[in-house]
Amino acid sequence: MSLTHIEFTVDRYAELLSAAAERYRFLRFTDNASQGDVALWRHDIDISPQRALALAKVEAASGVIATYFVQVSSRYYSVLEPEIASVLREIVALGHDIGLHFDAHVCSHQVAGDYDRRIAFEAHILEEVAETRVASFTLHNSTTLVGVSLNEPYRAGLINGTCSDLRNSYSYCSDSNGLWRFRTLAEMIADPSVTRLYALTHPEWWQSEPMPPRQRLQRCIDGRKNWLENYYDELLAANDRPNIGRKGEV
Repeated sequence: MSLTHIEFTVDRYAELLSAAAERYRFLRFTDNASQGDVALWRHDIDISPQRALALAKVEAASGVIATYFVQVSSRYYSVLEPEIASVLREIVALGHDIGLHFDAHVCSHQVAGDYDRRIAFEAHILEEVAETRVASFTLHNSTTLVGVSLNEPYRAGLINGTCSDLRNSYSYCSDSNGLWRFRTLAEMIADPSVTRLYALTHPEWWQSEPMPPRQRLQRCIDGRKNWLENYYDELLAANDRPNIGRKGEV
């Protein structure tokens, strides 16, 4: 497991992407993998749609496609906010796919029908907001689920991107918690035996400058906080309302 902070910068991401693009044909989850070296390029947007858009632009500039899995029940952002919805539509406009990143913990009862109904419900919301088809989903924090597997290839008519049969048919790597699990992405791209690559990244970990994982998370949280503060202040200023407690206001 690598602890190298320099690994997780946007510039380094562009280098890894360029190296992967030289070897692999990038697939959508709806594609059938054919002969040749292929890659599934997956992003789970746990925290920051804005960081997702930054990576989506890098990928578009390199002419590759990825699938961005979006949380409808996120605690860090709301897909119903106009600004977030706009970000998702811009990711789609760049040529990428949108999928559902499903948090099974939102279901209070561990009944198969409840999960299927919730997955279908959230996928419908996401389709309306992002104005695109949602054909696949992945599980959020799947290793923390107790007594639930949700491991079927399809649920609620959607492709299950975390299905073990799918994952096991590829060489898999992930940057969960801001560290490489298993092997690094660079090692796997350079390995000629890795002809089917499944790469999972989380956009919040890829920042402009190298920093430890907790600081990368804090940067996203602070960015959200600053945006909310500015939104409130600008709203009051635009409507000539007092902003008591703000610097310069009494």
